[in-house]
Amino acid sequence: MKSETRRLNKLTGASKNIAKRYKLTTAAAEIIDQAGEVHGQKSRAVQIAVEILWRTTGLGKIPSSILESPITARTYKLPHRTVALIEALGREGSRTRGEVLAACAGLLASDVEEAKKHWRGN
Repeated sequence: MKSETRRLNKLTGASKNIAKRYKLTTAAAEIIDQAGEVHGQKSRAVQIAVEILWRTTGLGKIPSSILESPITARTYKLPHRTVALIEALGREGSRTRGEVLAACAGLLASDVEEAKKHWRGN
């Protein structure tokens, strides 16, 4: 049954995920790119960070080094739940979706740093 569903999804183009385009800072996008290498893919890194933000502190303080870089646009293929949580987190603190992703990048930055230490053998 599961393989049949997968086969039909491939044929129809149906997916559990949706592609969403977000405006965010270049620094946040770069951190998410690097975290994608740690977590297997960029969208997975975003999903993990959003779930953590939702279940713990909310957005909190976003590092100014992330917020003060130029704006870019990125598309992430995310589960519907993650998209809904990004919207809810933005509304909760009167923030933009880009600021929610910047908070995700702030959270993911520690994963990236740990991975760099591990890869260097420190």
